[in-house]
Amino acid sequence: VRFGALLKALKPYGLTIGVVPLTGPTATLGGAASSHALGTGSVRFQSFADEVVGLEAVLADGNVVRTGSAILPQAGYFARHAFGPDLTGLFLGADATLGVISKLALWLHPLPEAKQTICLGFETVEAGAACLTELQNRELLRDVWYSSIYDTMAIQGRMNAAFPDDSPESWPKFAVGLDFGGTEEAVKRGIEDVLQAARRHQGDDFPQFNEVFYRRLRYDETFWYSFAGYFTRSKCGLLMTSLPANKIPDFYGAINNMRTKHEDFLWAPGGVICRRGLHGGVIAFYDEQNQWPAIQAAFKDCTQALLDAGCVPYKSGKVWAEHIKRLDSHHGLLTKIKSAVDENSIMSPGNLGL
Repeated sequence: VRFGALLKALKPYGLTIGVVPLTGPTATLGGAASSHALGTGSVRFQSFADEVVGLEAVLADGNVVRTGSAILPQAGYFARHAFGPDLTGLFLGADATLGVISKLALWLHPLPEAKQTICLGFETVEAGAACLTELQNRELLRDVWYSSIYDTMAIQGRMNAAFPDDSPESWPKFAVGLDFGGTEEAVKRGIEDVLQAARRHQGDDFPQFNEVFYRRLRYDETFWYSFAGYFTRSKCGLLMTSLPANKIPDFYGAINNMRTKHEDFLWAPGGVICRRGLHGGVIAFYDEQNQWPAIQAAFKDCTQALLDAGCVPYKSGKVWAEHIKRLDSHHGLLTKIKSAVDENSIMSPGNLGL
């Protein structure tokens, strides 16, 4: 089942799911859960994993296991935590190393009565990070279904095309997009609150960026994956991390160093805001036919730079495996669990360093 089909089926009932991956209509539910998909509702509803009530998984030996309250067939899916530890979490983000997810149960939510997008602009990354920290600490993002951040290159990539006669020096250097959803009153109040906070940090409304990019990003699903106009080369690779909002300047500092050290590639950083902290994504664009060995070395440098900046791996797979192996107690426990459920290591070998 793909997210686009699910959303279409739920709409006549006035319902939706809280988190939809950035890959929009084409992503599958099982794949999103297995890879710990980044969600477009992750301020109000956190990550896709937080929307999962329980699941069914097929193990390496062919046995089928259910988690949560659905362990008892007559009970069904209504509680994730049941009968001891949270076994649902074993399979979320595990990249199919412990089993193949065959069924999912998700929370549903009423479609919001009102929606509105706005963008905030700041002269520095530091000011924007300080504002986001305040918004999260004061829980002023409670009615935001999606929020993301954009650096100077992303802003100029959109603004140059839409406003070729404007001076780039007049545009903010850092932007935050916010998509509010709720009652008319809640949306109005929420926008007033974030604008007041932005102005305390020398920021303000940035309606031009909302007009040319952010509103379209949120209302036209086929536009989700364009990533602010960065797609210019044949292939891209993605690194996902999590970080607190006060580490945003360090996150961008690490990427700026990559731009200098590995200037043959186009580095595109961005982030999706959560209730606490954010998920930071780094996309590197390259020519696969001629730059494959070089991009592997660059990605290795980038993973270390992100760890040094205080970020932690979010979506893992094989990219972060080398670093996960260094975490002795953590990786040791993962290895024991893997051996217990897949002694011949036939399930996605290499993912998570297993």
